[in-house]
Parts: sequence; C-alpha cells; structure tokens
Amino acid sequence: MRLLPAFLAGMVLLIAILLLSNRSLQHDLNNAGQQRDALTAQLQQREQLIAALNLQMRQREQAEMALREDLNSAHQVMQGREKQRQRSLHENLQARQWADTGLPDDISRLHQRPAFSSASDYLHWLSAGQLMPDTGQQPHNE
Repeated sequence: MRLLPAFLAGMVLLIAILLLSNRSLQHDLNNAGQQRDALTAQLQQREQLIAALNLQMRQREQAEMALREDLNSAHQVMQGREKQRQRSLHENLQARQWADTGLPDDISRLHQRPAFSSASDYLHWLSAGQLMPDTGQQPHNE
C-alpha cells in the first residue's frame, strides 16, 4: 500500500510538470502568433511599397516617353527652322552677307568663358572679369 501514495505523488508531480510545460508551450505559441502577425504586416507593407514603386516607375516611363516625343518634335521644329534659315540665306544675298559678317571683338569675348566646376568658380570669374567699355567709346577691334 505504500506504493499507492508514492505513485499518486509521482502522478501529481508529473501532472504539475505537464501543466507548467503546457503553459510554457502556450506562451511560445502566443509569441509565434504575434511574430507571424508582425511579419504578415511587414509583408503587406512591403507589397504596398513595391506596388507604389511600380506605379512610380510606370509614371516615370510615361513621362520619359512624353519628354522624348517633345524632344523629337522640338528637334524637328529646329531642323525646319534651320532649313528655312538656310533657304533664306541662299535666296537673299544681303542676309547671307550679314550672317557671314564676324562679330566685333568685344562681343566675341562675351561668348568666351572657361569651364566651371562649381557656382563659386563662376562667381569668381564674373567678379574678376574685365569691365565693359563706356557706351560713349567705340569698340576697339584688335
């Protein structure tokens, strides 16, 4: 008979261990569920971000296509104007002579400038430049 109380005590101890283990497993299961929910939310956010980025990419591609078309039409307009200019120079001797005339030296120097690597270089070049002659003076061609 002594065996029965020891057996019952062992069973109670085993049940207590199983209950504690069950509680620990339930806690782990709850943590895993929370992690799964957090990962699902992150995945949804990433999918939304990918969808937004894809939309932006399509919009940029469309804008690029529109810009290319605008550039192409501007190029065609420029070519048409250049052809018209060439025709007018070819047809009009006075216009051809005017176009072939060189600019005065002072005006030509306005078109000359070094390559700049920054805005401060440009400002330095502007401040160190030569002064324009007084309007009462005639330009000196060199």
